[in-house]
Amino acid sequence: MTSAMRINKVAVFVDGENIAADHAAEIDRLSRELGDAVIRRVYGNVQRIQKWDVAPGYRVIHSGSGKNATDMLIAIDVMELVQTEAFDTIVIASSDRDFTHLALRLRARLLRVVGAGGAQAPDGFRLACSQFNILGE
Repeated sequence: MTSAMRINKVAVFVDGENIAADHAAEIDRLSRELGDAVIRRVYGNVQRIQKWDVAPGYRVIHSGSGKNATDMLIAIDVMELVQTEAFDTIVIASSDRDFTHLALRLRARLLRVVGAGGAQAPDGFRLACSQFNILGE
């Protein structure tokens, strides 16, 4: 396969406690526009992220409870993934400023970071991403 034919490898990480399952199809559509979404995960306390368990193509990861448990697990999993596998694009679906540092670190590794979240997403997180998409518009 030549480099001109290479399809971008995409991993999607959704903060299920911050992004409603109603946006699953929109996030899926966005990720498919970016390349081959080989990983699509949604994180959160399963008691609090209703409807994500029936969103097609998403693997639900139980983060347990506790302050920032979901954010921490996403950050750990993303960094572990980019250390062990080659990805071109990381999608972080959240409106949470806590992902600003993660986005900056990924971009420093020359990865494309696409944020997706609500209109209330802080400028710091938006600007840390290569691009940011507002969900529901």
